[in-house]
Amino acid sequence: MNYRDVGNTGIRLSEIGFGCGGNAGLMVKGTPEQQREAIQTALESGVNYFDEAPDYGDGVSETNLGQALKDLGVRPYITTKVEVRVDNLDDIAGHIVRSVDQSLERLGVDYVDFLQLHNGPVME
Repeated sequence: MNYRDVGNTGIRLSEIGFGCGGNAGLMVKGTPEQQREAIQTALESGVNYFDEAPDYGDGVSETNLGQALKDLGVRPYITTKVEVRVDNLDDIAGHIVRSVDQSLERLGVDYVDFLQLHNGPVME
């Protein structure tokens, strides 16, 4: 596996991450055993970060990833996202804090390593 530095943070991420989106359905509809097996295979292959979002299965994917990582006893890098919608513009900061807190709870962790804005509003 090849790795890349994230700026000057000292963090090296694998060039391939484990996407937990609902498109393939594994982290939303797979069995816990299938999820653990896929995650273990990815880790053994050198993948060291997992990409999540609250929108993936309405939070189910985050919950399932958190449980699988706990079961495996590992803590790779985790990224999640915050979706800022037009109806959140009056309290963006509060919305971000609430969204992150909910993600942390579902993932069963104290922090995420990276936070991304997801599907931001289009302003004219």
